[in-house]
Amino acid sequence: MKNQIGNYLILSLLILMLTSCKKDGAVTRGKIVHKTVNEEYVLIQDVEELRSSNDPISAYINSIIDAAVNTEVTISTGLHGLDIDADNQPDISFEIIDLRPLNPQGLPAYFDHLAASAKPHSIQILDNSTYGYPDALTTDDLIDANGNWREQHGVLGTFANAGQFQAKGDRYLGFRMPNGTDFKYGWIKLNCSAHNDTLKVLEYAYNDVVGIAIKAGEKETTTVAN
Repeated sequence: MKNQIGNYLILSLLILMLTSCKKDGAVTRGKIVHKTVNEEYVLIQDVEELRSSNDPISAYINSIIDAAVNTEVTISTGLHGLDIDADNQPDISFEIIDLRPLNPQGLPAYFDHLAASAKPHSIQILDNSTYGYPDALTTDDLIDANGNWREQHGVLGTFANAGQFQAKGDRYLGFRMPNGTDFKYGWIKLNCSAHNDTLKVLEYAYNDVVGIAIKAGEKETTTVAN
């Protein structure tokens, strides 16, 4: 009888130890915040089509043509902000501009004269080119502290295929948001057309736990064994 009680106690202790180890050994990789956007930024070049369109982008460009605003402003879609952390302030903006007014000597006929770009406001974007052409990440690429992070304007697509997003289909722009002395890491899914006349902002996500990496395209919080 004593042996049975002893064996039972030993078994109970083993179960308790294993349960405790499993709980302590579980490492949560963070909480993923994800949102679908599905917005398109399009530069309309035909003036008559522009005048007949009622969308905000067309109205903005039309006002430039009609000199209702500063005529020295480059005809563009204007900056369209994306509020990632829901604080009612844009964290990054996207824009398509016509490069011809910036090049009075003209561009070669075979050059695309449009450029799609991103302008960070309160975040940093991943740019290992170090020349202002942010990385076009693919699914499962790791986004963490490694790499070259910039707060400056970045070109997604431009003439001579300089931008890494141009005509590459769906790709991910890596970003990180400052939080205290560290960062929260995330991605924005973009699609830039072959001639940079259409930029689609599809969705974004970030890891809400400071300092924890995220994979490009990752949308759900996962738990892994330690």
